[in-house]
Amino acid sequence: MSFISASLPIIKKNLSQYFILAFLFSMLIQIWPAAFTQPLRFVIRIAICNALLLLSAAAIYRYFLGKIASVLLTTALTLNFAISFCTWRIYQSEFSSVFAMSILTTHMSEASSMSGLFTYYFPIIALYFTITILAIHYLAGNASSTLKHGGVCLLVVFFAWYASANWLKQRKDLEVYYPLSSRILTNTPFYVASEFIIAERDNKLAEHIYKHDTQYPAVSVSDTGVENFVVIVGESARRSNMQLYGFDLDTTPVESAFRNNALVFEHAIAPASATVLAVPMILSKADANHFTVNDLADNVIRVANKAGFHTEWISAQGNSGKSNNYVVAIASLSQKAQWIDTSYDEDLLPELDKALTVAGRKLIVLHINGSHEMACIRYPASADYYHTDDKYEDCYNNAIRYTDHVIGEVTKRLGNSASALLYFSDHGLEKNPQLESHYMHGSRNPSKEAYDVPQFIWYSPAALASKPRRLGKVEERYSTASNYELILSLMGISTGIPHCKSPLEPCYQPETSFSVMDGGRHIFEYDDLRSNFSSPDVNARYRKADKDSL
Repeated sequence: MSFISASLPIIKKNLSQYFILAFLFSMLIQIWPAAFTQPLRFVIRIAICNALLLLSAAAIYRYFLGKIASVLLTTALTLNFAISFCTWRIYQSEFSSVFAMSILTTHMSEASSMSGLFTYYFPIIALYFTITILAIHYLAGNASSTLKHGGVCLLVVFFAWYASANWLKQRKDLEVYYPLSSRILTNTPFYVASEFIIAERDNKLAEHIYKHDTQYPAVSVSDTGVENFVVIVGESARRSNMQLYGFDLDTTPVESAFRNNALVFEHAIAPASATVLAVPMILSKADANHFTVNDLADNVIRVANKAGFHTEWISAQGNSGKSNNYVVAIASLSQKAQWIDTSYDEDLLPELDKALTVAGRKLIVLHINGSHEMACIRYPASADYYHTDDKYEDCYNNAIRYTDHVIGEVTKRLGNSASALLYFSDHGLEKNPQLESHYMHGSRNPSKEAYDVPQFIWYSPAALASKPRRLGKVEERYSTASNYELILSLMGISTGIPHCKSPLEPCYQPETSFSVMDGGRHIFEYDDLRSNFSSPDVNARYRKADKDSL
């Protein structure tokens, strides 16, 4: 017993000599998953903040409350590491708001069934917790007071710097999607919490839109001679790269062949340059000037439900996150909504086949990946059609041609029924000659090509035979923000309010001004924008979104 008592101080002294190793080992484990999933600058920020947190904990460790704070800090760091590490090891992915939303909306039986995936990594997680708490303990006893107190001061500077920088950036521009708290946490070892903040905000938004009960003066349905209404929400398709609109490559052989059975919009203009803003405006009463919960809640899915249509939403895009939160809020109103985990839009077709078997009038929305960046991964090897010396130009044109093929497959399925198909792209893309991959979303100082999109309505032979249809071209400029009224008019639904923005209505009057929004919620007049990315800068004036806008 005396031997053990005499040996303990020696063991503790020897262990304390390795406090630097414990400190470094704890930091390396924390950044381990981030090193494989995040840019180097992100990893460096995490490492710096992590080191300052450990030094600050060591500075107060001698106090009882300091020990409690150190345990809580270590627990929070361990939780961040555990979630990030398990996501990387199991899913080969960084943790995102998609995973966060899944965790927030899961139930006990599902959580229990999934727990087996994570138990394998528990020893590593426990090891991290142990090493980190030991690192704080030995730093408290061995690091100099100057080092520990310096760590506290630098930690204050670190948080003050990133808090102020992100606050200023949010005020200036540019990324309004992320709450300030989320943006700050992204620069710390608690970056996982950033995704939970976004997911929780998106869940609440979706809930508000879902629960909002829009009232209409009177909802009625007239006989249109059409049973199946299919809307294809395209992605990042440039009108100028389509044969249908005069492009010199045969990128749209299917669409070009059936244009005699279609109404083609020659000059369609998207209301926004990003999916998260454009699609909700296109499918609801919201527009660049009015983007509120009330406007978003008044959407084609809700009206179709009230009119007695069967509604389905089939998507190849994600159901949460930056590019989808407002979209998902609308999609979730469908009687059946599903998100298919796939790289290729053809994989939506089996679900379309099932939807078409439902009896009665129906509205089916297909939300495809289209030609979204990076276009090279948006089509299978069998669709690798163009082969020039410009890889990324080929990829984009191949993606446009593959979308044309998918549209052809949809029309084949509708050909023997009384059906109508509306296709449009959510927004265009700008062509930046200085960018290796050429094409990009419109951002600050956008050009018209960020908003120039294709749109057409196709009718099946049976639909054409049942009633006279407007075919040919809509020559005048048209905002796809008016598609709310166009779709209701196409489906024969009246809400008691005239749909005079629809070219299918006798009261139709073309618009003369077109407000468009960039990713920073700045509102421009389309006519004030430069023609394309390479055109001289015209310093177009903009105004900010209304304070009531989301």
